Amino acid sequence: MVYKDPPGGVEAQLLPELFWRADKASQDGQRETLRWYRGLIAMLVIAALIGSLPGPDHKGDSDIAPLFSVAAFLIAGYFWSRLRRGNPQGRWYEARAAAESVKTLAWKYSVRARPFDGEADSEDVDRGYLLQVEDVLRAFEDPEIVPPGSVPEITEEMRRARADSLTARRTLYLRTRVEGQRTWYRSRAEACESQAVSWGLGIAVLIIVGAAAAIAQATGALEVHIFGASSAAAASIIAWTQLKQLRPLAAAYQLAARELENVGNQLTDLDLSAPDAEARWARMAAEAEDAVSREHTTWRARRAFPR
Repeated sequence: MVYKDPPGGVEAQLLPELFWRADKASQDGQRETLRWYRGLIAMLVIAALIGSLPGPDHKGDSDIAPLFSVAAFLIAGYFWSRLRRGNPQGRWYEARAAAESVKTLAWKYSVRARPFDGEADSEDVDRGYLLQVEDVLRAFEDPEIVPPGSVPEITEEMRRARADSLTARRTLYLRTRVEGQRTWYRSRAEACESQAVSWGLGIAVLIIVGAAAAIAQATGALEVHIFGASSAAAASIIAWTQLKQLRPLAAAYQLAARELENVGNQLTDLDLSAPDAEARWARMAAEAEDAVSREHTTWRARRAFPR
């Protein structure tokens, strides 16, 4: 999963402070991860480019180019060690999972979805919600993800939304949560697919250039070792696209968008005048949240460097 755009409008007022702390930790982890990976890949490509340059024209002349290659490799090793020791990618994924878990619980409480259905003002429901948020706090014990002293809370906007009529809750949920999330999934799927195609074309170009350079070098028409540099650049692009998980993310986002569209249609078609409307709403809204949260549950399992 990639960076999540911060919620806005009503949702921003609805979500508790715990979400914002985990959301910030996720964004910080993502920025750090991408920064070190960019540096690592850049240094490896630079080392390969330096190695492709021709040596001295005369025997006995000093060649300092290998020293620059060694320096680039040492810097790359430093970047790699920062990724290993700091594990920012694991923090990125875990914090995102924590933030989305809190968001899902907050929405379920606000619209009276299972397991928080029932009366608007219920001590049992409040207690159940707070206990589930505490479970999230225990599941993510890293102080860089959930700072010490964090406590579960129910915001005033959550209580206000919960106290609204079923019609108002459905309108709020469909417009703010379902449609907003579905639009985001679709836009991210398109962006990931576009990036995957662009990077794929870049790899193809580098392969063609490298092959042509190898033939030219074999025939003596070229002295510069472009083949090695092209291979290193192509490998770097492949590593970058694997880090970004563009194809898997595009497929996951497309699936989540379709699921939300189906659930949204069911919620829209719900007869609010039926005697069992509240019970059906509680079940269907919970299913909608499950569709949203399903894509987020894989984040912890996809950590780069588990401890």
